[in-house]
Amino acid sequence: MIIKKEDMKIQSRPRLRDGNGTVDFLHIVPESFRPEKCRLFSMMILEKGCSAGKHEHTNETEIYYVLEGEGIINDNGTIRPFLPGDCNICGSGDFHSVSNENDEPLKMMAVIIKD
Repeated sequence: MIIKKEDMKIQSRPRLRDGNGTVDFLHIVPESFRPEKCRLFSMMILEKGCSAGKHEHTNETEIYYVLEGEGIINDNGTIRPFLPGDCNICGSGDFHSVSNENDEPLKMMAVIIKD
């Protein structure tokens, strides 16, 4: 199966998890095509000043992988730069948040896998 870029849907989520601004999701694999345990397979795009607020995952794992831009990640209270090629794994019972304070968009893959 091939999903063409023009068939992928963009969803804008204002104040994602009580964050700032709007986070856009490019849903690369639509829900109807994802394996049962895969809840999300998307690219997140955060413009300057936007964030996904602090949130905990329960009975699932979320993986972020930075493609472009630079952000700040809060990984269970450890706050650090989040740079291209960096990966954050947030398992069940863990929390994270991410923000972009730079002029360039922060683009990252986001995958959620159910336990």
